[in-house]
Amino acid sequence: MRLLLALLLLAQPALAAPKVATTIPPLAGLVAEVMQGISAPTALMPANAEPHSFSLRPSQISALREAELVFAVGLGLEPWLDRVEGGFTTFKLGETTSEPLPARNFDLSARPAPDPHLWLDPGEMIAWELEITQSLIERDPANTTTYRANEFALLKTLVAAKERLAEIGADMRAERVRLVVTHDAFQYLERRLGVASVGMLADYTEARAGARSLSAIYALDGPVCILESPELQAPSDLLLEARRVRIDPMGAAFAGAPDFTARYYDAITTAIESCLTRP
Repeated sequence: MRLLLALLLLAQPALAAPKVATTIPPLAGLVAEVMQGISAPTALMPANAEPHSFSLRPSQISALREAELVFAVGLGLEPWLDRVEGGFTTFKLGETTSEPLPARNFDLSARPAPDPHLWLDPGEMIAWELEITQSLIERDPANTTTYRANEFALLKTLVAAKERLAEIGADMRAERVRLVVTHDAFQYLERRLGVASVGMLADYTEARAGARSLSAIYALDGPVCILESPELQAPSDLLLEARRVRIDPMGAAFAGAPDFTARYYDAITTAIESCLTRP
């Protein structure tokens, strides 16, 4: 009888892991690492896509509708997501686990709209990772041990990146380095560094700075570091003595890598470290 019961239990199909979809590449990388060894999420956005203007193809709409869980940033970053109806549960992590900062005007005053670029701060991603892990465990308790092990490994990566950025920020403040950004996408990174920008060339809508704002930036002296994104680069004649670093908020170079998170934040810390004048 016991043997028959054991055979019947073995014959039962294992509960499948939930079908998961994600939006931006940094979030896809984070979720993939939490799910490593169990399943893989569907990344809806290609690495070179612009999230505000992205449009889903029919195959991506089908993948979205097949998902049980969808992890997104929210805060207006992925307006296309709300246009698709389905039986999936959406977690907009920027709205449920974070307190977003307001986007900025060119004079750096607050705008009514929130800034959705929270993932650039690894400290913010710690809360996202915990929420993702718990959501997966609630749907898939059989794999709790693996989820927790992945969570712990990923936490170490995020904490190390957070601490490293804080150290670099302290050095930047000691050298009195100021930041100019080509796009208002970096203020969570600025906050982690403890170094606020003193000018920007394009706001969160990608509208360009006017003559007054540009004049103020061109007049800056002393140590300045210009943070550029791949799509928005500073004019070649702007602050010729300033250091320039490029950061891709989407991490296109690492999309799909099994260690995306570590490589993504290592690239950011290495770029920011280039703002320092010391060797």
